[in-house]
Amino acid sequence: MTVKRIRTTEINSSKEILMKTKTIIAICAIAISAALSGCSTTPISMAASNTPLQGIQVKENLGKTEGTNSAVSVLGLFMIGHPDLEIALKAAIKAKEGDALINIRCYESYKYFLIFSLTTVIVEGEAVKFADIAETPAPKGKTR
Repeated sequence: MTVKRIRTTEINSSKEILMKTKTIIAICAIAISAALSGCSTTPISMAASNTPLQGIQVKENLGKTEGTNSAVSVLGLFMIGHPDLEIALKAAIKAKEGDALINIRCYESYKYFLIFSLTTVIVEGEAVKFADIAETPAPKGKTR
């Protein structure tokens, strides 16, 4: 009877040690993952508009909009695709069904994980709609 109790106690104690070891390993894995993960954002550029507005009448300001384009990189060396600023710009215009963007701000965001990273180009601005040519008043002053 005492041999059974001793063995049961030994088994229970070894199970507790195993559980504590697994818990410590899990906590260490989470801590290492958090230490090796991160993100940063870098401004790229600012512009008044993506289209020359001289001689064009803005009919309506559709409000703020944003477009993004991303690419994944493995080990920080092998990029799959390339984040394209033009695609992000077109996505921002299409989101509000506008003709152009004004007050444009561009950023690049990097998010790092254990063995891969995500690079994203972000374009923010205000979408505008142009007046039709028939609605645009004739230019004043001398004409050639």
